[in-house]
Amino acid sequence: MSMLTVSVLRQACRSLGWTTIGRWPDRLEGVGSDTRQSLTDQIFVALVGEHFDGHDFVEAAVAAEASVLLVQRLFASQVARSHPDRLVVGVEDTLYAMGELARLALLEDGRTVVAITGSAGKTTTRWALVQTLEALGVEVHTQVGNENNRIGVPRFLLNLPASESSDDVIVVECGTSEPGEIARLAAICRPNISVVTSVCAAHTELLIDESGVAHEKGDLLRAASIGEGLAVFDLNDHRLVAAAAEGERRVLRPYDLDDAEGWSDAPVHLRANGSKVLAVVQALGFTLNAQVIRAARLEPPAGRGGIIQIGPWQVMDDSYNANEASMIAALDAAALAAGDLPLVVCLGEMRELGDHAEQAHIQVAKHAIAVGAKYQMFTGPYAAIAAAQAEGRGAIEVTVAADASDLTNRIDDLPRPAFILVKGSRGARMERFIDAMRERS
Repeated sequence: MSMLTVSVLRQACRSLGWTTIGRWPDRLEGVGSDTRQSLTDQIFVALVGEHFDGHDFVEAAVAAEASVLLVQRLFASQVARSHPDRLVVGVEDTLYAMGELARLALLEDGRTVVAITGSAGKTTTRWALVQTLEALGVEVHTQVGNENNRIGVPRFLLNLPASESSDDVIVVECGTSEPGEIARLAAICRPNISVVTSVCAAHTELLIDESGVAHEKGDLLRAASIGEGLAVFDLNDHRLVAAAAEGERRVLRPYDLDDAEGWSDAPVHLRANGSKVLAVVQALGFTLNAQVIRAARLEPPAGRGGIIQIGPWQVMDDSYNANEASMIAALDAAALAAGDLPLVVCLGEMRELGDHAEQAHIQVAKHAIAVGAKYQMFTGPYAAIAAAQAEGRGAIEVTVAADASDLTNRIDDLPRPAFILVKGSRGARMERFIDAMRERS
């Protein structure tokens, strides 16, 4: 049985004035929008986007056994006439309606909700928190993939199993690419504990600059909570301090890991994440012994900063995504991990930075020099600008390529052995370079 019940749907229809036509189901088992999968006992949500319209798939949803059809009010009567054996719910905006269903379902649920956002580190922090809580025997529910937007978050929540214990914890990652997205997700989740991992100039194409990013991330701290609201973030960021005050949240100090066993060699960004994880664990009422403190150190998987061996090379695969702050953090971590090996950095484009893009690529290139990267490889439209920062530095070898595929032509020039950082925005697909390395090793 899912968290979404017929009672929640009735409450939503009644309180929000939604149109209902047809036979009410006896039970519900979540929501879905992909008609290629079984929708038995589910609500089919006809989402509408720039390049798709879920209303075109209503027939397929019925064939997939959806018991409720959530559509735009304009189409409700037409859909109901075609499918009199289904409950048709008509709303103004199907995406917003799905969010409202999730909000109401959570109000009835009773489990603690921890919501995490940040310009960098939110996924690693989320999984570190899950790992730590599970080590304590807590039943934790979190997104399986990267469903951290206005579609993914409510869909994840509505497909959760019904609560069996109020001791369970729901951990929700919240992402953003435009103003207002975090505020909407926060209104849906109403988190008991809000965590902001970091603030930097990411997604500035629409959020304009770092101040815009700080305001957007701060909306998670301004959010209303079910019960007392708590907040965890870097206390030296006055913008987040102000946001937490606006949300009347009690601020928790990140745990001090300076002398913690098992953390002495951890990169700065992992320590920052771990300190916030342990603050949350303490707030949930658990004692922090040595085992718990060690559990909060999550070794990132491939694509998220994990280190793998490929032939003569140690490769830090951080190819999943990138912005200026995460690039600089990755460069610091790679320099620390490289030890005596020559450091090679293969850096793809950072996207969605708007007017800040050129300066961000320059700053990253300068930091690559500062951490001692003797071999620097850049791809994308800002590659030449980045590479120019090494001009006049004879000890640095620089390569410029159009994209990751083009860069593979230079694999044979890599020093052997070496420590290699591979990182770039998702659209740069820097994992292609790693795949090619495997083939050549």
